Amino acid sequence: MATATQPSYLDLAAQKRAEQLALIPADWRLSPVPSIESTPDALSYLRRILSARELSLTEETDITVLLRKLSSGELSSLELTTAFAKRAALAHQLTTCCTEIFFEEAFAVAKGMDAYLAETGKTIGPLHGLPVSIKDLFSVKGVDTSIGWVGLTNNPATSDKSVAQTLRRLGAVLYVKTNLPQSMMMSDSYNHVFGQCVNPLNRNLISGGSSGGESSLVAAKGSVLGIGTDLGGSIRIPASLTGIYGLSPSPGRHPYERGNPGQDMVRSVAGPMCVNLASIERYMEVLPCAAPWELDHHVAPVPWRRSLASLKAKRLRIGFLVDDGVVKVQPPIARAVRDVIDALKAAGHEVFEWDASSHGYAYSLWEKAIFSDGGEGCRKKIEMTGEPLVEGMLVGTPDHILTTSETHQLLADKYLYESSYLDRWTTSGIDALIMPTTPWVGYKPWTWVKSNAYVGYTSIWNLLGYAAMSVPITTVSREQDIPSQEWLNHAPRNAGDKFNKEQYDINLVEGMPVGVQVVGGRFGEEKCVAVAKAIEQAMRWKDVARPSL
Repeated sequence: MATATQPSYLDLAAQKRAEQLALIPADWRLSPVPSIESTPDALSYLRRILSARELSLTEETDITVLLRKLSSGELSSLELTTAFAKRAALAHQLTTCCTEIFFEEAFAVAKGMDAYLAETGKTIGPLHGLPVSIKDLFSVKGVDTSIGWVGLTNNPATSDKSVAQTLRRLGAVLYVKTNLPQSMMMSDSYNHVFGQCVNPLNRNLISGGSSGGESSLVAAKGSVLGIGTDLGGSIRIPASLTGIYGLSPSPGRHPYERGNPGQDMVRSVAGPMCVNLASIERYMEVLPCAAPWELDHHVAPVPWRRSLASLKAKRLRIGFLVDDGVVKVQPPIARAVRDVIDALKAAGHEVFEWDASSHGYAYSLWEKAIFSDGGEGCRKKIEMTGEPLVEGMLVGTPDHILTTSETHQLLADKYLYESSYLDRWTTSGIDALIMPTTPWVGYKPWTWVKSNAYVGYTSIWNLLGYAAMSVPITTVSREQDIPSQEWLNHAPRNAGDKFNKEQYDINLVEGMPVGVQVVGGRFGEEKCVAVAKAIEQAMRWKDVARPSL
């Protein structure tokens, strides 16, 4: 709480934002920042104000192309890092996508990379000199890890932790951290420290959460590779809203930063977010080169199995679902799933409808685990400054606290469900499941806070530990996505379903990206990539308006 000698949380937040702005070079500052009304499309605006050279560097979405140029010396890390830093700075002023900015440190690292290559003819890791953005959750030496809490600002990390260490081993250049919601438990990215992150394709809409800063920055092409986190959809939902790829791996495939008090019954994971599928694959392929299991003991030494990720001339067996029986998806999302299934079927693949009748039960298990601390972690952070809890957070109350006996029962129930689902998955012979990522297309800021939140289309795979990836497919079409009589006649099943139906507004979301989710099973990251390739190929044969960033 504020006192005569201690500033209020609002004062502390304002001070932090002023310090952040001061870290943007003066000639990269927009004055004035264009209003949302005059410039709703941040991506188009950036393309108008950057130089031809800056555009040629930052519009390249395949990291393999950039890495080839970096390793050969055709392109310097300093020039590439500077180009992405400038675009990130400009994108941030339009979308509030960044938290920590450390360009000068990044430039120094990039210069060192260039010098090492010039002197030795060798690279420092497979991502040598590539600028990579990371979510605010990850600790980077010398900057804060506030996670959207005012009370955690002005406390810079004394060292890199596992994710930053892994990326540096790979040769990456870290330059920004990205925005998220307070407590990270919301499909929006708003907090009292940095404010509201928005979608660069339409600044009237949110970029999702909790990795919404990453999705916004990557979609604005202020980053070619971003690392987010996912506990219930926090990579996949923002990726879907901004028309990019986002991979949520199985626990144990990618390092993660742990150690703070909290439940571990459902494990959060880290994973890549990119505009280009090839960049997702390349990153996952080189990740084991850093031996991340030496930095995070939860990581298994699993190599990237290239053959499983390849697009083979084989007939895939693909399950699909359009409606999980809990919340009916909005018309554009249902169309996207059906378009994909129709295209795959036309390409000769086998498709069959997947039984989702148990998914409502899975959501109840996930909620019990997530809420099990009764909101204690948030209450402690609130006490540091008196800042209020942002409405709409998926945070427990004292009524949700589990006793030891209840926790043991939940673990037993979870194990039984996992075992049953794995048996069904394995015996079905399924290669992958295609389904919605989220039941909604886009919201205005502050819509989520009053919603009856439902993330069951994504959270089930966190509960089960299955790899899942958001894949961009199409865009909202006024002609194709006008509510049908079937949608209008739909009787909501619950409060979340009612809210989702009421929020659908074709005028609000016309032209926005729509994606699907590809589920690959346990340690099925390669299958996610392979099936995404099959989707891309099949959709090329079908005349579908895909989002183009």
